[in-house]
Amino acid sequence: MAYIAIIPAAGLGRRMGYNKNKVFIELNKKSIIERTVEKFQNDVNCEGIYLAIREDEAEMLRKKLSGYDKVHGVFIGGKERQDSIYNVLQKIPQCDHVFIHDGARPFITKELLDDIYDNVKMHKAVICGVKVKDTVKKVSGTRVVETLPREELFITHTPQAFDYELIMHAHENARINTLSVTDDSSMVEALGENVHIVESSYNNIKITTREDLVIAESIINREGEDK
Repeated sequence: MAYIAIIPAAGLGRRMGYNKNKVFIELNKKSIIERTVEKFQNDVNCEGIYLAIREDEAEMLRKKLSGYDKVHGVFIGGKERQDSIYNVLQKIPQCDHVFIHDGARPFITKELLDDIYDNVKMHKAVICGVKVKDTVKKVSGTRVVETLPREELFITHTPQAFDYELIMHAHENARINTLSVTDDSSMVEALGENVHIVESSYNNIKITTREDLVIAESIINREGEDK
């Protein structure tokens, strides 16, 4: 048994003030997308990596990742993230499990990949996340409606891992029913299937803003290049 990794990497850097895709931004002389891909490249349980990118950046990405022999495909993404992932799902070979991971989330660890892999073999849908540190209020306008129980709340990260047949069915169901979601596990939930969660790390950040770049540099300096 093994898994295939799908990495959507079509994000822009507008919130950072960049006019290019944020995954090409370099952290300590290595791009964000290379840092992300190499984590899967080095995982013995990963048998192939497939990416979704904007058409005008596809060739640039292929050249940048040419040294990673597990990268078996770079495909053109769709209008929305879920469209991009569905496009790739239709092109990958049938497999046991699929890991879906944000291209701009380069600090996944081998321990987390192993934990998710062990769990997806027992359960068909597994996500990861961290416990909420702050008190969370549900509001309507400026009025507090409810204080949510913090111990029941998680901030979700990627990778999210699924049985191949299940995630294909979930995406097809979402398209039929015009279901728009921000993560793949929501599509699985829409089928009435159980989704399990394992604990992630607070370092497993998605790089979105300039402040995130500062945090990313701090993580690299603290943990070193061998993590």
